[in-house]
Amino acid sequence: EVATLEPLSKLVLIISMTIGGGLGSTAGGFKILRLLILMRLVQVMVQRAAMPPHAVLPVRLGGHALSDSDIQRALMLILLFVAIIALSWLPFLAYGYAPLDALFEVVSATATVGLSAGITSTDLPILLKSVLMLDMLLGRLEIIALLVVLYPPSWLGHRSQNT
Repeated sequence: EVATLEPLSKLVLIISMTIGGGLGSTAGGFKILRLLILMRLVQVMVQRAAMPPHAVLPVRLGGHALSDSDIQRALMLILLFVAIIALSWLPFLAYGYAPLDALFEVVSATATVGLSAGITSTDLPILLKSVLMLDMLLGRLEIIALLVVLYPPSWLGHRSQNT
């Protein structure tokens, strides 16, 4: 029963759910590879701070240099994932739920894990149910895919007119 866990245990689960699984897996979260890219970028930035201004130090991961677009995509997805969690957490706080339990519910839904700290039930207000449903949809479709569908310039008809 998740509701009876100590706060530190819930926090460890929240972090694990947020990170998720491997890049090719069906696990939710922002994926381990993106976390590795973020960690490597931070490491390179610290190293660059100690180097001369014109020194070049590429961001490498697993022996391969990462392009700026790879890094930007990874950071954008992590940022969007965390932003969705933060925005989804606010209504739960406004309804007076315990912050850690509310965060647990939101992260579980967004990462499509399915665990509950005891908040999710049939008695949950419709607004909060809707928030969790949207979180599950965004988490399952990896956010970017849904944004592409909802962004009219990315539609095929618009592309063919511009080329």
